[in-house]
Amino acid sequence: MRLLPKLLLWIMLTISCLGTIASFVQPEQDLSATWLQQSLQQQVAVETAAGFTREWMSWNGDELPEVRQVRLKPYVSPDKLAQVVPVQTEQKTNRQQVLSTELLSLSGNGAHFTVRLRVIVANPSRVLWEAEVQVWMQTGQGAAVTAPPLLRLPQTPPAVPDSGTGGETVSSEVKQQMRPAIESFLKAMCESKEKSSLLNYVSASANLTPLSGRLHFLSLEQLEATGTGPYTVKVTFSVQEETTGFRVTQIWRLAVIEENGKYFVGGVSS
Repeated sequence: MRLLPKLLLWIMLTISCLGTIASFVQPEQDLSATWLQQSLQQQVAVETAAGFTREWMSWNGDELPEVRQVRLKPYVSPDKLAQVVPVQTEQKTNRQQVLSTELLSLSGNGAHFTVRLRVIVANPSRVLWEAEVQVWMQTGQGAAVTAPPLLRLPQTPPAVPDSGTGGETVSSEVKQQMRPAIESFLKAMCESKEKSSLLNYVSASANLTPLSGRLHFLSLEQLEATGTGPYTVKVTFSVQEETTGFRVTQIWRLAVIEENGKYFVGGVSS
C-alpha cells in the first residue's frame, strides 16, 4: 500500500512530462505540415503552368480545334476553355513546337500563384519567349489556368505601379475616351522594336520593352476598367504571331493614368 502513492505520483509525473513534450512537438509538427502543404501547392502550380504553356504554345495548322481542346483541357478551368484554347491560321503547314520551359520565378499564396517561365520554341528557328501564367488552386479540384499566358521578351519584369483606387466601374464615356490610346499602346508594344516608340503612350515612370515585332496587333476585343484614377484596365485583344501566322488571344491588365485629358500606361501584368 505504501508503494501505491509513489506509483500514482510516478504516473502523474510521467503524464505531465509527456504533455509538456507534446506541447513543444505539436507546433513543430503543425509548422512542418504547413510547410509541406505550401511546398506541394507551389510544385503543383509550377507543373500546371509549365504543362499548360507547353501545350498552349504548340501550334499545328493541321490540328483540329477539338484535338487542341483535349490537349489543353486538363490545365484550363472548364468555363474558360472557349476563351483560352482557340488559335487560327491561314496555312495548315505552319507549326510551332515547344522545346523547353524553365522556371524564372514564382509568387503568390495558397489560392493564387503567378508563374514566370522561360520558353524556347522552334518555328522552325529557335525563339526565346517569357510567359507569365496565372494559376488558381481550386479546393478538391487541383489547379487551373483561367487565361492565356502573357507573352513578353525575356527581361526583368518591370514593377507595376498601383493600378487603381477602388473597384468602382468606369463609365462607358471614359472607356471610349481611353480606348484609342490603349489601342495605340497595344499596337506599339506588339509591333515596335525600340523603347522610344512607346514614349507617346506610357507614363514617365514606366519601364516597358516592346515585343520587337514578334506579334502583329489585330484588334482590341474587350476593354474593362475600374478605379477613379489611376485605373485598372483589363484588355482582351487578338494578335498574330509573325513567323507562323497563328492568331491567338492575349489578356493584359494595365495600370493607366490620366494627365491633361490624355491616358498613359504605367505597367502591364497578367
